Amino acid sequence: MHALNYKLDKSILEADGRYLDSQELYPLESYIQSYEIRLNTYKHLQDHGEKLVILALRKLAQLYPELIQQHGSRCKYDMTEVLRYIALSILRDDELLFKEKMLAWLDTILLAHKRNDHCRHAYQNLQEAIAANFVAAETRLIRPYLELTLHALESHA
Repeated sequence: MHALNYKLDKSILEADGRYLDSQELYPLESYIQSYEIRLNTYKHLQDHGEKLVILALRKLAQLYPELIQQHGSRCKYDMTEVLRYIALSILRDDELLFKEKMLAWLDTILLAHKRNDHCRHAYQNLQEAIAANFVAAETRLIRPYLELTLHALESHA
C-alpha cells in the first residue's frame, strides 16, 4: 500500500517497523502545512486547465497554423493530460509521480513524432497563461513541473 507520496513511502520503508523520528516525519508535516494551497492549485487546474491549454494553442496557432489545423485536437488532449498529472502530483506533493507516469511517456511520444520544438513553444505559452491567470503561490507550485517538461523537450530539440 502506498502512502501519500514517494518521500513518505521512503521514510516508512526505511523505518522498518519502528516509529518515525521527527526528521522522517518532516515530509508528512510539510505536506500537511502546504495542503490548502496544493488543494486550491489542484482545483484551479481542474477547473481552468482546458481553458489555459486553448489559450496556449491559440498563441501557437499564430506561429504554426497548419500544425494546429492538423494536430490541434491531439495537442489539446496531450497538454490537458500533462496538466492533469501536474495537478495530481501537486496535490500529492510527489514530483516522482509526474516524472514516472507522465514525463517519460510525453518525451517518448514527442520524440517519435519529432514535435519537440513545436511543443516547447506550446508549453512556454501554457506557462505564460498560468502565470497570468493563477495567484503567485499556485504558479510557484506549477512552474517546476512545466520546467521539467520544457527541459525534456529542449533536450531533444
